[in-house]
Amino acid sequence: MDDGTNRWHGRSGGRTMQARGRLPAADPGRALLCGVALAIGTSAWAAGPDLALTAALGQNEHVRKAGVVLGFTRAEPLWQGAQWRLGLRHELELAAWRVPHARNILELGYSPVLRLERPDATGDGVFFVEGSIGVRLLSHTRLSPTRSLSTAFQFADMLGLGWQWGRSTLGLRLQHISNGDIKKPNPGINFAQVYYRYRF
Repeated sequence: MDDGTNRWHGRSGGRTMQARGRLPAADPGRALLCGVALAIGTSAWAAGPDLALTAALGQNEHVRKAGVVLGFTRAEPLWQGAQWRLGLRHELELAAWRVPHARNILELGYSPVLRLERPDATGDGVFFVEGSIGVRLLSHTRLSPTRSLSTAFQFADMLGLGWQWGRSTLGLRLQHISNGDIKKPNPGINFAQVYYRYRF
């Protein structure tokens, strides 16, 4: 996407059957790989990749994380109004969690991000709100001796807002990570996240 103008830049194992008539259980690893393949496949119509550095503070167990996000923005908006437009981004994230009372965690994930934005009157900046439901794969699940996320496969819901100027973007996000009750217990964890993004 360009810098506040109407033109957008960018290019866009499972388990065996255990009982007769029962479908095999879904393989979370395959789901994540499908998401990654989708993101890479859409690079043919997405251009101008951007790189974001993120820092986050978790609500539970004082977990902190830092990450890198590689993003691709769809060339054309999904919807264009008189003042607002709706765009689609694909984001691949690699993050490290600092867990004070358990082993540190590595996080790999994919998220399709919907972004509703409005350029300012001068055309030099863009205000936006964004949201997504993505998938994550964690190297470990324990947050403390008494608290565990139960599964390595997790869903990641996000709401955020931010400001874009030139090639830079500064944003705030609230993120909830949980396994969608695939397995109990499912305490989940919330993160307050700040990020800086630069578009190449």
